[in-house]
Amino acid sequence: MKSLIPCALLVLSQAALADDSTALYLRAQTESVETALGSATHSFGMGELRWQRDMLRGVFTARHDTRDGDLLRVNELSLERPLGGGFATVGKKVMSWDVGYAFRPLDVVQQEDRRALNPVTLEGVPMVAWEAFDDSRAITVVWTNPGHGKRDQPKGDGALAVRLYRQQGSTDQYAVLRASQRNGVEGGVSFSHVASDEMEVHGSVLLQQRHDEWVISRTAPPRWQRFDGGGKALAGFTWTTESKFAVLGEAWVDRTAARGRQRNALLRAAQTSGDLEVAADVLWQVRQGANGGSRIASVGAAWNASPWLVSASLRHYSGAASYVARNVMVANVQYAF
Repeated sequence: MKSLIPCALLVLSQAALADDSTALYLRAQTESVETALGSATHSFGMGELRWQRDMLRGVFTARHDTRDGDLLRVNELSLERPLGGGFATVGKKVMSWDVGYAFRPLDVVQQEDRRALNPVTLEGVPMVAWEAFDDSRAITVVWTNPGHGKRDQPKGDGALAVRLYRQQGSTDQYAVLRASQRNGVEGGVSFSHVASDEMEVHGSVLLQQRHDEWVISRTAPPRWQRFDGGGKALAGFTWTTESKFAVLGEAWVDRTAARGRQRNALLRAAQTSGDLEVAADVLWQVRQGANGGSRIASVGAAWNASPWLVSASLRHYSGAASYVARNVMVANVQYAF
């Protein structure tokens, strides 16, 4: 197992100088949700257009949804230009950070849900950014949602963030600093260490001047509530064999999540054989009190033989989590042009 960061930096530099390209993806997905009150089915069809012209890049999606109707969205639209030994970016862009798989404490820009079943295309964040890198170091400075203050969701807040990266032998090291009206000053560090060809370990910690916690009440609508202090932390490992059998284990704490969802442990196993991958995982959410905790188990399979991608997943909720949903089933098929 080798470090992925130098490869990512190479992809970034190639993307900035990429030739003109256009790709179209068509996707159909259906989702069935079972709750204590019954079952409901939700389906949609989606087209996704990705193109690059010189240093202008765009990602657009058009969606017809049986529940939400028709939707047109600009997921990404950004211009990159060389500036000061690096690259400046202006526009809307997906920018995911940190080393975790199921959870990323230092993902202070994108703030995506990494546990979604067969997630759709991510929507980027409006930003002005500057990035520079060499063979072993990188720096990113980003101003997200320029002109905005505190919005309804943290991802929409105006903020200034800096990320530093350094590769030292078989270890990737990160440091992040962010300032926003909602959380004040946040700072954190993370690492990913390749211990052998099979084993990798990683961890992250983020400390916050203050934080908003997602509060769910039976007597009031869900809302953000402010608290002083706060933080997020993660520890995990990956183990991969030559036969492409992989095990992932992670444990984390997230003070911004709703009560009962703040302390988590995940174990995932996956086997890849040719174009087919089969995976299963269990997420435990530790909760004190009479209601106990939650256990969320998932199984899924994906067949990816270009240009086709076909996948299906089932997720079962037990314990406190079953009050919202008991079973969720998702299936989709995608074709790329």
